[in-house]
Amino acid sequence: MQIALRARGLGIAALAGVVLATASPVAPTVAAATPADRVISIASAQLGDPWVWAATGPNAFDCSGLVVYAFRQAGYGARIGDGRYRSGYALLTWFRSRGLTSGSGSRGDLVVYGGGSHVGIYLGNGRVISTLTSGVSIHGLHAVTARFTTFLRTGMSSGTDTAGSAGSGAAVAIAQHYRYTTGNLNMRSGPGTGYGALTVLPTGDRLLATKKAADSNGRTWYFVWSWTAHRSGWVAGWYTR
Repeated sequence: MQIALRARGLGIAALAGVVLATASPVAPTVAAATPADRVISIASAQLGDPWVWAATGPNAFDCSGLVVYAFRQAGYGARIGDGRYRSGYALLTWFRSRGLTSGSGSRGDLVVYGGGSHVGIYLGNGRVISTLTSGVSIHGLHAVTARFTTFLRTGMSSGTDTAGSAGSGAAVAIAQHYRYTTGNLNMRSGPGTGYGALTVLPTGDRLLATKKAADSNGRTWYFVWSWTAHRSGWVAGWYTR
């Protein structure tokens, strides 16, 4: 049954409703191999979370809010303007000004509908994850009431990790490996104690490390995926093994 479009005031003009059966939710890919995998893993962890106007998480989202949340939590906020563009219209304008729109897309690209009225993240194989009026869902590329407009090319499907990081040292991609917390540990939004805490990880939490950076004191920080928190962030290396 078609879900009526709903207007919003400050960002997305209308949310898209499902007009075809949505795909069955799939478990998020945890051992993410590419930047796209990490973004999609974080977005997929929000499946079923409700739509709330202008919400950016962590427990409710609008359509652009989910996009911004997933990219920033994965450490790739710069790919979509660091969260400054909080609507499908604004994202479309920003990507168009850089010549980064296309009729075809790759995993991790954004999908825009209705000229900017709705936006989601492309999973590949004709599937999209986005926040509908019914909540965060996985659905077909053309399974929403608003018509497909374009893909926004984020360059996330490459296996090369080129995301930068704030802090005294640039983030460096490393061979993926597992680490474990040696005590309760803050996961932070950047490589240093000056960055905000995202959550507290318990002792013995299993972490997938994908890059590292040094803080102003030369101490090593790791960018990791947490099995317990089901999200990405930075942790102090000296509190892991």
